[in-house]
Amino acid sequence: MPRWRSIWLVARREILERGRSRGFLLSVAFTTLIVVGSFVIPAIVFGGDNPTKVGIVEPSPAGLQAAIEQSADRFDHKVVVSTYPNAAAADEALTNGGAEIIIEMPADLSGPGEIRVKRQPDQATAQVIAAATVALRVQNVLGGSNVDQQALADAQRPPDTKSLQAQTEQDQAKFLVANIGAVLILVGIFSFGFSVLTGVVEEKQSRVVEVVLSTVRARDLLMGKVLGIGVLGILQLAVFITAALVAALVTNRLVLPTTTPGTVALLAMWFVLGYLLYSTTLGFMGALASRQEEASNASTPVTMVAMISYFVAIFAVIDDPDGLVANIATFFPPSAPFVVPLRAAFDAIPLWQIGVAAVLTIIGIYILFTIGARVYAGAVLQFGGRIKLRDAWRSGE
Repeated sequence: MPRWRSIWLVARREILERGRSRGFLLSVAFTTLIVVGSFVIPAIVFGGDNPTKVGIVEPSPAGLQAAIEQSADRFDHKVVVSTYPNAAAADEALTNGGAEIIIEMPADLSGPGEIRVKRQPDQATAQVIAAATVALRVQNVLGGSNVDQQALADAQRPPDTKSLQAQTEQDQAKFLVANIGAVLILVGIFSFGFSVLTGVVEEKQSRVVEVVLSTVRARDLLMGKVLGIGVLGILQLAVFITAALVAALVTNRLVLPTTTPGTVALLAMWFVLGYLLYSTTLGFMGALASRQEEASNASTPVTMVAMISYFVAIFAVIDDPDGLVANIATFFPPSAPFVVPLRAAFDAIPLWQIGVAAVLTIIGIYILFTIGARVYAGAVLQFGGRIKLRDAWRSGE
């Protein structure tokens, strides 16, 4: 039987058995609901950027409504201001939901006034109202001292904020998509990589592998298992990303950048490369174990490398995407799947570095397949406890 056919048969077996299992289908459905719900529920609960309803009890100081609206603009906070003829009417509106916060202040500005809410105060709106009332009272006091009102208004104007490298909403969305992608890559590696690990251990523990190896070479079995579970991983990832993008667009919770298709394609490529790299390693490391209890110990070095690589991407790359650590991690196969998409989100990586990183990662995958096939062949038929890597390598000759 040709090698490619052996690999395909093993991969097809993994796809059909695992893809039709109730656990896999429920996992996809449940996780998709969580992804969609993370966009839909906040949109329903918080209702977008609805303005806060502010009520003013009359008689009120002249210019109070204008001062509150100007203060709200300064704090980038939306308010709708209404007036009520007396405190009773204002409190009734507060009780039935016509107003969310009430300000009652002496018309002659002789006191600081009172802010009333139904239950818990909205600190942002309270800050807006407090700033407005303080400004009115300061103007009143200083106005009585013949202070130039225009100079006073200019003196109360806060400094303008200017960013030398301002981030637009598109930039923030692009980074958010890449950051979520890095998390999905990590989750995919652990989820589907460990499926390869546990699958190898289960077949070894149940002696099924002895029957399979009578017709398929050990290297082809490992490759088929990695590819078959990887196809399911890609399908599941595609479902999650599609559900998230559709939910984001429908609820207007995220303004997708124009570069989203390219970013998604880059994430998909590095998901595949990262999965192949780590799942191959987990596959032949799983062959060293004879029981599921031993599998976690066998996979610890791989888990540590994946977590360290992820943290390097999150902390070092975000802090300095052009730095030495980020550049070195780009060309290190274990960290490249996390680092490259994030650097691309910052526009901090040239195209040639992406290409070189991909080539180096593919070379690393090939080396791991070569080493892993020999270790897998030497360990998968040995029982009676955890096998040392050196002994499995020698037995695979």
